[in-house]
Amino acid sequence: MDKKMTVREAGERRAVAAITDMMGASSMLVDGFGHDAAFVDLNRGDDELLVLNTDRSGLNAAYGLGLAGPECVGDFGVSHAISDIVVAGGNPRAVTVALLLPGDSTLEFVRDVMQGASEAAKRYGAEIVAGDTKQNPKFAMVATALGTVSRGKRICRSGARPGDALVVTGFLGSMLLGMVAFKRNLPHGDRARRIVERAIIEQRPPFTLGRAIAEDSIPHAGTDISDGLPGAIHAICGASSCGALVDELRIPLHPDLDELVLASGLSPLQLATAGGDWQFLYAVPPDLLSTLQQTAASLDAMVTVIGSFTERREIAIRHLDGAWHQLERVEHDSFADGGNGLGHFSRIGAAPARRGMELEAHHFEERWSRMF
Repeated sequence: MDKKMTVREAGERRAVAAITDMMGASSMLVDGFGHDAAFVDLNRGDDELLVLNTDRSGLNAAYGLGLAGPECVGDFGVSHAISDIVVAGGNPRAVTVALLLPGDSTLEFVRDVMQGASEAAKRYGAEIVAGDTKQNPKFAMVATALGTVSRGKRICRSGARPGDALVVTGFLGSMLLGMVAFKRNLPHGDRARRIVERAIIEQRPPFTLGRAIAEDSIPHAGTDISDGLPGAIHAICGASSCGALVDELRIPLHPDLDELVLASGLSPLQLATAGGDWQFLYAVPPDLLSTLQQTAASLDAMVTVIGSFTERREIAIRHLDGAWHQLERVEHDSFADGGNGLGHFSRIGAAPARRGMELEAHHFEERWSRMF
């Protein structure tokens, strides 16, 4: 990488790679860098690992739209940090919070943010144990979540195997659909409004389901979908040295939002690309799919198979018209998004799949029919 290149030119992933490449992984860091959370062996003589993750957040969409008060800002920041702990198989234990505050922030605002953060931590079985405050021109919140996981139950981004089902939890696209509906003033009924408002306000991980999936040792790999579905798929495939075939028709959108989806003019892939739904993506061996579905049903939760991991290192999606195309890695990039003027929608690629994809897709169809 050119040392004179700016982080905006490089983008977030290359900037992070430049940092981790020069650091080198500590001997206490299990599985190295590059997963949703870090697994740390403190050599305590038992099977337990420490799981850590740090995330920075700002004033979220719910607060900006006036749908909720400052409490939702704190809730979002803690939920954001804990999401990576849960999808990594960890049990959240403690949270630290640093607030970067403009000088004109009111004490009421600060108290309300921390009230939301504290209630969120307790919801996930953790406590806020430390923090910091500093003056800053713009509000920001930095939350560090700490948890524990037994060595054998940790879930990395690496580990997906050819033939594994590509599974997502919950519904995707509801948060973005709500943002589009409010900004474009699209007509929608009371039920649709309640669904999208909740999706905007409660950007929380599927905590109970995620913990159960980890305890049952179901997936080979996992990651959250906070930065969009394509980025999550690429993250697992890149870490696992495999490819994937995805069916856009199976991307789960909320059935009560069909009319709003139609009014928005956005496809399932577009809605799932922008992220913000904070669901999980897993690589699940076919023989454990029934176990996964039973676990989800017992918790009144939903999981959906949207594709399959493949040996061929190409990631392709079958669009609604039946045509196969390469799935571009489109995801939120805090550096690059503001510098190139390209939004999520304009960057969804329709490049044709490489030669041989037709054969691979045929095998995918055969595997699919055997799964169900």
